[in-house]
Amino acid sequence: MTKPSGEIWFLASCIELYKDKKKMSGQDAYNYLRKNGAVDFITRCWDGLHMTSPLYIVDSIDEYINNNAHNISEPVTI
Repeated sequence: MTKPSGEIWFLASCIELYKDKKKMSGQDAYNYLRKNGAVDFITRCWDGLHMTSPLYIVDSIDEYINNNAHNISEPVTI
């Protein structure tokens, strides 16, 4: 099943926000978010997240990653 275009545009925007805030390349940010399950989180929650501020979005992504750190093999640090 393909994702609606709104979700794809929002995901791309979130990656841009995250890379800028964390001073990462776009590819590194995407890889980090994908590795930690945040890409799925963003697309699952896009309908609520897209109505919030950029700071709230980045904070929500970090919170999701930190709350799910037990599911990854490396510590979450940026």
